[in-house]
Formats: sequence, structure tokens, C-alpha cells
Amino acid sequence: MLEKIRLYMMDIIYNVKLKGQQWGNHICPEIRDKVNLLKKAQRHYQVLPSGLNQFEVRGAIDAYEVDLERKTCSCRLWQLNGYGCAHSVASISFLNRDVEAYVDNMFSTTTFRKAYNYRIAPTNNSDMWPETNYTPPLPPINRRMPGRPTTKRKKSTTENTGTHRVSKAGKKIRCSICKEIGHNKATCPQEGPKS
Repeated sequence: MLEKIRLYMMDIIYNVKLKGQQWGNHICPEIRDKVNLLKKAQRHYQVLPSGLNQFEVRGAIDAYEVDLERKTCSCRLWQLNGYGCAHSVASISFLNRDVEAYVDNMFSTTTFRKAYNYRIAPTNNSDMWPETNYTPPLPPINRRMPGRPTTKRKKSTTENTGTHRVSKAGKKIRCSICKEIGHNKATCPQEGPKS
């Protein structure tokens, strides 16, 4: 099982690393898509400058304070997700600056490549491993489970678990007394009426 997990993780890390090499941009594609959605949502807000990098962003019924120097918004979404909110994007667009420059460094492609910089080294088959003086690991000791042991064997999931009965449809019954077909000993005319 551990060998299967090792091979699976080796394949996953390689494929993700290969995918990350193709991203030549500043931020990861998924975050870029989210920022593009925020750019569409920011058109509903009016930006009022307060300082050089401080703004009041007003919507139809709400208003928020945005500080581009500290990368904060009073809705607190920018502090939580790291790539901004519609209010911060509206403020950045008001200054005609690149929104992607304000995205946190943890979403950059360089950080992604650093995360998958390492690899799982391939190993030889177990018959090529060097010999050691240690005793090989043994399976756990079989212990008797509490309770009465089962008498029936445990059937496989593919086995038929129901009782096996043959249908008597179409079979002609024979009397055990007169040996004629069509009735049984309970209704036999030779037996006579039962008292």
C-alpha cells in the first residue's frame, strides 16, 4: 500500500510541476480568473479619494474604506483571501494600476514552483536492496476475538447469499401409495376417507 501511495505521489508532483512550468505569468491562473470576476463586479462602485492611497468606495447602499498601502478593506475580505475584493479592485482601477501587482505573493507562480520544487526519488526493486542484519518485520500476532466464533464460513460478495430452492412449476406430482400421477397421498382415492 505504501508503495502505491509513493508512486501515486511521485506522479502527482511531477504533473503539477509540469503544469506550473507552463504558467509564465505573475499569478496563478485560478487567481487570475477570480481577479477578472472582481474587475467585472467593481463597476457598481464609485471611488472617492481620501488620501494618496486611501479611498472611500461607495455602492448603492454601502460604503467601505480601502487602504492600498496596508492592503486592507473595511469589508475584511482582502485581508482574508489575499487577492482583494471588488472595493479594492475599484480603488486600484481608479489609479490605473495593475490589479495583479496587489495580489499576495503566496498566489504567485514563483511560490507555486517553490512548493513543488522537490521530488520523490525513484527506488530500486526490493530484491536489489542491500542486506541488513535486522530481523524482517513480522505480521501481527493473531489473537482470538471475543465472543462465540462463527460456524458458517464468510461468503464472498459475489456468492449468492439467499437460500437456493428449485421451482416445482411444471413438475407432475406422483402419489406415494398408488404410484399414479396427478395426486399425492393426502388426496389418494385408494386410501379412502380419513377419520
